[in-house]
Amino acid sequence: VALVPATAATAAAAALVPFDPWLRDGLCTVGAGGGAVVWLRFWKCLGTRGYVDSTLSRKLVHCGTGPLFLMAWRFYSDSPYARYLAALIPVLNIVKINLAGRRVDGDDADGIASTLSRTGDPREVLGGPLLYTWVLLAASLFFFRSAPAAVGVAQMAVGDGLADIVGRRFGAKKWFFNADKSYAGSLAFVGGAGLASFGLLKWFGLAPGFDASLIGGVLALSCACALVEVLPPLGFIDDNLSVPAAGAALALLLPISAPN
Repeated sequence: VALVPATAATAAAAALVPFDPWLRDGLCTVGAGGGAVVWLRFWKCLGTRGYVDSTLSRKLVHCGTGPLFLMAWRFYSDSPYARYLAALIPVLNIVKINLAGRRVDGDDADGIASTLSRTGDPREVLGGPLLYTWVLLAASLFFFRSAPAAVGVAQMAVGDGLADIVGRRFGAKKWFFNADKSYAGSLAFVGGAGLASFGLLKWFGLAPGFDASLIGGVLALSCACALVEVLPPLGFIDDNLSVPAAGAALALLLPISAPN
């Protein structure tokens, strides 16, 4: 659903204004921003009408937001300023989340509190959802269209999100050192994060073909990030920070090709 306006606008920008990077990148940002709004409101609508459980919709937003944002990067120009225009999306969302988390009038017209919080309390979005958006901002500014961004965001979004979804449904058997995490959730983490990481690497032209060493490296990296996610929390370290940080760092060790 989110790819409809996002891909249409970003692809049109790339095709129609190839010689004006500022206009092209500006239109790409508008398209990506439109996709983000549609994505959030789509799940808010389904949750409000009772078609999807609120916990499931929140985790699906978690799974899809980061990868969809990164997919839009492919349509930006090669201008050194492209990353800064792309970064406007998480910057605006950081502002919106902060405003939503500090509202006292109960207004939730944009659906941020109801879609991203566990209980509907607006203050909850100032935790994990805000950190998630800061990670997207850091990825835009420092790792634009690179392996650390692709892998780190995929591990945080898809891996962590699927671990929760599958763990709640099939996670009867728990890890002996963390009763809140399950074997099934960890397996879902490795499979989903590995597939998403490899897919984003292919999307950025960093993984031509199906190199066995790269696939094995991505799976091993996903196992390591799944272990980071399943370890008991260290108090002040949220897994929306620890997981992408581990994924981005380990991505530097992957046998990545030059961008194609």
